[in-house]
Amino acid sequence: MDIVKSLELLGVGTAAGILGSLIGLGGGFVVIPVLRLVYGISPSLTAGASLVMVLANGISGSIAYLRQGRADVKVALLTAVTGVPACVAGALAVRHVSFAGFDTVYAAMLLLFFIDIMRRRAHTGPPKLRLPGLRERTLSDARGEVFRYTWNPALVLVSGLAIGFIASFFGIGGGIVFLIVFIAAFGMPAHVVTATSMLSMLFIAPVGVVTHWLEGNIDPTLAVPLALGGLAGGQLGPLIARRLSSPQLLTVLAFAVLATALSLIGSHLVGR
Repeated sequence: MDIVKSLELLGVGTAAGILGSLIGLGGGFVVIPVLRLVYGISPSLTAGASLVMVLANGISGSIAYLRQGRADVKVALLTAVTGVPACVAGALAVRHVSFAGFDTVYAAMLLLFFIDIMRRRAHTGPPKLRLPGLRERTLSDARGEVFRYTWNPALVLVSGLAIGFIASFFGIGGGIVFLIVFIAAFGMPAHVVTATSMLSMLFIAPVGVVTHWLEGNIDPTLAVPLALGGLAGGQLGPLIARRLSSPQLLTVLAFAVLATALSLIGSHLVGR
């Protein structure tokens, strides 16, 4: 790959890293359509390179969010318990999907996510889903701001399965599942969800990266510049997130994933 494309990917990785750490998705939702639509990269290589960027972004973003005290470490660790084996399964499964199938499923998932987030973006109170066994939980950040929500360890473990599989299969990170479940079921504030999602990917993504490497799904000429950009962007996203309210943060997230979904759908409608 020539220097121009490397610089292009560095820029993509930086932009994805900012958005990824801003909203807790790791930036893969930006990288995937770029690799698929602009460079024509196969689904397996796309997932591998994107997950490397997600890991780099997770390392950088998690450091920033841990300093802010907004990541729920216990929830992130519990998610990783089931997320790690599911991540291996996702990396092995992606080689069996077609180009069109990968794009279609990914776009559909993003559209569902957009609809869900738009319904919930103004939600800051108790969870709307009335689930049994919910426990009260409180988190105080480095500035003394207190966040209150609920949680259920069993549901966290079940969610980890979907988070880990999606993280590795698409290379997006599992933030989409994390955001939907933890906002809808637990009433977790967007700022805590974002920080905790980033931290969970720090635990889960390395296993997926190793599996993708063993499967031959990681091209260093793609992954390295994306990862460097993800590291840089991961420091900027948390700074911006602190200045946004939860509804604003969710609105940014919703329209970012909508644009991604429409770009993938549009590419197939025009016969790419």
